[in-house]
Amino acid sequence: MDFVLEHKWVFLILAETVFWVSTLSFLVVRYWFNLKKLSIAFFVLFLLNDLWIAAMGYFDYLRTEKFSSYQIIILIVIAYAFLYGKSDFQKLDRFIQRKVAKMRGLPEPDLPDSKPLYGMQHAKQERKNLYKHIFLFITAQCVFLLLFGLSDAVSSIQIDTFLKDWYDTTDTDLFYKNDVANNITRIWALILAIDIVVSLSYTIAPKKEKKTASAA
Repeated sequence: MDFVLEHKWVFLILAETVFWVSTLSFLVVRYWFNLKKLSIAFFVLFLLNDLWIAAMGYFDYLRTEKFSSYQIIILIVIAYAFLYGKSDFQKLDRFIQRKVAKMRGLPEPDLPDSKPLYGMQHAKQERKNLYKHIFLFITAQCVFLLLFGLSDAVSSIQIDTFLKDWYDTTDTDLFYKNDVANNITRIWALILAIDIVVSLSYTIAPKKEKKTASAA
C-alpha cells in the first residue's frame, strides 16, 4: 500500500479511468451485445473501484495524519456518487439504449422518464437538484468544522467588507483553520451561488418546449 500512496495521484487518475471504462463497458456489453450476465462483471468492477477510491483516501489519512486536498477530492467523488450518481447513470443508460437501437435500426425503446421536461416539471427537477447541491455543501462545511474548527478571523467578520475580504486575496483565513478547506469553500460557494440563480430562474421563467415546424 505504501507504493500506491507514494503515487496516489496516478492511482486516483487510473481509478477514474477504470470508472468510465467499466461504466461504458457495462452499457455496451449489456445493450449492444445483449450479454446481460457478462455485463454484471463490469458493474461489480464499477462498485469495487469506488471502494478502492475510498480506501485510498482512508489509508492516505492514516499515513499523513492530516486532512489534505487529496482526501477532500475523494470525499467529493464519493458524495457525488451517493447524491447524483444514480440519476446520472440512469440518464446515460437511457442514452445508450436509444443510440444502440438507432444504430441497429430498431424501434426506439419506450423508456420511463426518457422525455425531456418542460415548464414547471422542469423547474421542479431543477429545484430538487439544487437542494441536493445545498445539502452536499452544508455537509462538507460540517465536516470541515469538525475536522479543523473555526478560525479566529470569524469573530471579526464585517458584513460590508465580507466579500472583498473573502475573494480579493490569494489566501484567506475564513472560515476554518485549514487553507485547503478555505479555498475549496469559497470556490464552491461561488459555484453554488451561480447554481442557485440558474436553477431558480426556471421557476420564474419556465423552460418552454421548442415548437416543431408544421408540415406545409
